[in-house]
Amino acid sequence: MARDCSTVSIGIIALNEQEYLPNILADIAQQDYADQKIEVILVDSGSTDLTKQIMEDFAQNHPQFQRVKILDNPKKILPAGWNIFLDEARNDVLVRVDAHARIPTDFVSASMAEINKGHDAVGGVRPCVVPDNATDWNRILLAVEESIFGSSPAEYRGAKAKSGYVKSIFHGAYRKAIFDKVGRFNENLARTEDNDINYRIRKAGYKIYLSTSINSYQIIRPTLPSMLKQKYGNGYWIGRTLFIQPGCINSYHLAPLGFVVLLASTGLLAISRHRKTLPLKTLCFLYGSSDLVLSLDALRKSPRTPAALSLPVLFALMHIVYGVGTLRGITDHVVKKLRS
Repeated sequence: MARDCSTVSIGIIALNEQEYLPNILADIAQQDYADQKIEVILVDSGSTDLTKQIMEDFAQNHPQFQRVKILDNPKKILPAGWNIFLDEARNDVLVRVDAHARIPTDFVSASMAEINKGHDAVGGVRPCVVPDNATDWNRILLAVEESIFGSSPAEYRGAKAKSGYVKSIFHGAYRKAIFDKVGRFNENLARTEDNDINYRIRKAGYKIYLSTSINSYQIIRPTLPSMLKQKYGNGYWIGRTLFIQPGCINSYHLAPLGFVVLLASTGLLAISRHRKTLPLKTLCFLYGSSDLVLSLDALRKSPRTPAALSLPVLFALMHIVYGVGTLRGITDHVVKKLRS
């Protein structure tokens, strides 16, 4: 039986997060778990704003913790930052927290309670939230992000999450000993390092448990361009990951790619000399019908403003941008292999 754990290392990797970092650090300072059993490791990935100064101020103003350590991540990518965290962390349990997030006061204590039930790795429910100064447009984007049609059916998303063993977790708490067997984060995966590490943890024989007693919140990107950029990057690294760690990719990750390929191929048929428009019309009808139905569902969580009528367009944009990103990731990998 796994031994009880008492000490915890909390890690945050940040790049230009001066707007959101103060809030998540304030959340860490307000945890109801014993401060002397918590070390906080903050890794700056070459920020050009006040991110590192905010980290230094936090270290100076919170001597109650076991320790607060600030480190640099010259490679700037997330997996390199998490490897720096792994190398530095001293405690029984390692907790990953996103800089673009909020955690309640019982987040650490709830995570440790679940770990001490004998679990190897635990996580909780992760609804998305808007920034404190949210506008109606931010709330419309939130409705898109919270919809299964606009994001993913991951087990930790939404109010329908249930406790049980899962494939992946958000803001996970891991027994440190796991990494002695599984190893470090793969620095070839700049965006899908969490998919990979959770997959490798399961392949090594460990189990990942989702508990609805643990809660945390992800703050969505506040503008449409920033959200589309995020979706493109996510899709791109799904394409690259197909050739590096295909086992951690689920079918829903590839659905936008399938849509983009079908849209392109049926579109080419429609403008070819054969003028075969039926496949394109069928695809548009099937996708459009689903889009409208699920947009109406998302409308229940959206402000009743004229801008909410853009929901079907927003969903289509998200899927196309993600799918194009995946296609670009695949082609980049193939071209790189051919050149080498």
